[in-house]
Amino acid sequence: MSTPPSAAAQDAFIGVDVGGTHTDVAAVVGDRLERGKALTTYDDFSRGVLDAVAVAAERHGLSLAALLARTRLFVNGTTVVTNALTTLTGSRVGVIVTAGFKDSFRFAGGARQAVFDDHLQVNAPDIFSRRALLEVDERVDWAGQVLAPLDRAALAAGVDRLVEQEGVEALAVCFLNSFLNPANELAALEVIQARHRELFVTLSHAVFPVRGENRRWTTAVLNSFVQQGAQAYLDALAARLREAGLAGGLAFFQGLGGGISHGRARDYPLALLGSGPAGGALGANALAKRLGAKHVLIGDMGGTSFDTGIIVDNRLHIDKHVDLGLLHTGVNIVDVVSVGAGGGSIAWVGERGVPQVGPMSAKSTPGPACYGRGGTAPTVTDAMVTLGFIDPAGYLGGRFPLDGALAEHALVENFGARFGWNAEDAAAAIHDLVVVNMADAVREVSVEKGHDPREFLFLAYGGTLPMFAMQIAERLHIDTVVVPHMSSVFCALGLLAADFVLRSDRTVAWDLSNLAQLDEVNALAAQMEAETRSEMRAEGFTDADIEVQRSADCRFLGQSYELNLPLPPRPLTAEDAPRIAQEFFALYERTYGAGTAWQGVPTQLLTLTITVTGRRPHPDVRRAVTRPTPAAEIQTGTRAVYLPSERRRREIPIYADQRFTPGSEIEGPAIIDANDTTLFVPPGCRARRDELENYVLTRSPA
Repeated sequence: MSTPPSAAAQDAFIGVDVGGTHTDVAAVVGDRLERGKALTTYDDFSRGVLDAVAVAAERHGLSLAALLARTRLFVNGTTVVTNALTTLTGSRVGVIVTAGFKDSFRFAGGARQAVFDDHLQVNAPDIFSRRALLEVDERVDWAGQVLAPLDRAALAAGVDRLVEQEGVEALAVCFLNSFLNPANELAALEVIQARHRELFVTLSHAVFPVRGENRRWTTAVLNSFVQQGAQAYLDALAARLREAGLAGGLAFFQGLGGGISHGRARDYPLALLGSGPAGGALGANALAKRLGAKHVLIGDMGGTSFDTGIIVDNRLHIDKHVDLGLLHTGVNIVDVVSVGAGGGSIAWVGERGVPQVGPMSAKSTPGPACYGRGGTAPTVTDAMVTLGFIDPAGYLGGRFPLDGALAEHALVENFGARFGWNAEDAAAAIHDLVVVNMADAVREVSVEKGHDPREFLFLAYGGTLPMFAMQIAERLHIDTVVVPHMSSVFCALGLLAADFVLRSDRTVAWDLSNLAQLDEVNALAAQMEAETRSEMRAEGFTDADIEVQRSADCRFLGQSYELNLPLPPRPLTAEDAPRIAQEFFALYERTYGAGTAWQGVPTQLLTLTITVTGRRPHPDVRRAVTRPTPAAEIQTGTRAVYLPSERRRREIPIYADQRFTPGSEIEGPAIIDANDTTLFVPPGCRARRDELENYVLTRSPA
């Protein structure tokens, strides 16, 4: 991680979140934060990135080149990997597997339930052609001993066939028990690189050195599957930024939370999965700490989806070994639930005549009908324009005016006519459906996991959610909603709160009652820590910048699933074993309920995890001075807005975000117009701006 010499107060930090509809930028110069927003450009994502950065530069009074020249660190979160996996469009992958195990991919842990119906089971989808599957002789046993060395000649001939006849563009090497001894996988890499150095190769032990062939091998295949599109984006962005004058470091954000270098992202592009939502969650936790809130529900509604999650005691929950649809993987990401409820989500009518919204999205191309770019499907944005919430002339600060007539036509012709609705009726129905969908998602991450949402602060951000945040809160009986400053680019801003993070998992399968294995466990932990520290030093961090955390996945002996438990940052002793068992027992009952833990059953420490964090400087955004402005001076006029809760159109006050100084307060119903978002204050609610320039929405006293 190379950085330019300090430019004192003029150092700049840039965070960029490439979303499904918009590309968002948060740019800090000194202690001043500005934002930029542009349409995502699917033909070349890097072009949309530079467009958005240029907008932020202009708001700072700088040229694009001048901003990039003083940028100390540029952090990017991207959906390119998420999109590839969502649509299952990626590289043509060849797979090399231990002889006799080619059908492991087809079995893949058994049939899946596509829906909650035991009679409707399907296999995991094929992500490579069976003609591109090569079996080779080699074998490592359960203890890590090499029983049969790799047949190098057969591998060389087989790889030639995959390249010449099957046209493979990347390879995944998936050998049995390689997590215990990777010698044969490493030998395979030597053979492949000697003959086809241009091929991208993923070794299964390198991406997930943990017991369980299904998850390890699937992770390796997916890493090669997404590499082509990811590398094209990573390299194009890096080249364009350098050409435009970027002088500082370039990092890419992981779904795990934390940055990685360009080189590591090229080698392990699967780590970029879910990076945008993870950035928002990280930023939300940082803001929650500044607000003194320990328990937070988060919501992020942009152009394509609504993402929500929960933070308890200021700790982000990491979803380990996530399932991507029907595919079991070893990927670890910040636990966020996504539903198809964004500004571009399409309204449609199901086979049984039931109106629906999402998950399909109009994205940025062609976009909602009101964009005037050829889209004809009615979307949430079209509905909110028709209802009067969004000012068509002020969209994206007036840089991208919307066409209300096209929105109304799409709502009636392609949705409302089915039910005899006019444009307002159709728009109100879409509004209500999307609020219900989002409230249900928040309920899923809170109530369904044993948490009372009334005890949580609701942090609502994204370019679209401020229009709906209080309606969602009311359905869940939440009294307070905070819409962060720079809400529309909050995920991009969250990227700037992140450090570099590397994580390593290894299987140990230690029965805590077997103290004879303790030295082996400590030796492995020390080896893992040394390796990850070395990788972090290679990124430019000193030992003073590096922080190490140890944890373990534990379970009762005989179980199939684990819970993660923190471990002390030192070698374990015999006295630690019963303490770990007691802590796991307590964690189990906190998670699943009193009386659920297995009395008298040994505890097994299955997997060791070492998380190494490289601390880096963060931008320091100033607090604003509290100086309330009378509501009459903030108001710019009124607008006729159709209120779905009242099923009628009313003239309500419109307030300007740039005039809304900290300490100011208004009563609803009202709309606060910013240049890239709209905040709705429903009847019976009030909005106040705090010293961090967040909007705090509360129910007015009865």
